[in-house]
Amino acid sequence: MKKGKEAMLSDHMEGFQEKRFQEKPINYNAYEVSFRRWLVGQIDAEKMSFQQARDRFDLGSQYRRIIRNWQERYSDDIHLSLQAMSGKERTDVKALEKRIKELEKQLELAKMKNVGLNTMIDIAEQDYKLEIRKKSGPKQ
Repeated sequence: MKKGKEAMLSDHMEGFQEKRFQEKPINYNAYEVSFRRWLVGQIDAEKMSFQQARDRFDLGSQYRRIIRNWQERYSDDIHLSLQAMSGKERTDVKALEKRIKELEKQLELAKMKNVGLNTMIDIAEQDYKLEIRKKSGPKQ
C-alpha cells in the first residue's frame, strides 16, 4: 500500500521543484558599474534594504553575497547622506542658527574694535614717537 501512495505522490509531484533550484544563474557582471554604485549607495544610506533591492531588481538567491561584494568594492569610506531630522532636532537647529547669528554679530564687533585699537596704536606711535607694540624676534 505504501508503494501505491508513494507512486501517486510522485506522479503528482513530478514537475515540482523548489523555486531556488529553478532559478537560472544570474550574471552579476552584466549590471553596469554605475548601477552597482547607486545600489550600494542606497543600501548604505538605508534608503533601501537588501530584500527590497532583491525584489525590485530580481537579484536572485545570491543577492546578499553579491551586494556585500559590491559594497566592499564600491562603498565610500565616508557616507555623505544624512538622516531626516526629527521635529525636536529642527527646533534645535533653528535655535542654533539664531545663536550662530548672534555670535557672528559679536565677532564682527570684535573685529571692528580690533581695527579701531590698532589704528589708535598706529596714530600714537606715529604722532608721539612711542613704541607701544612689542618687537617680535629675539631680545637684543
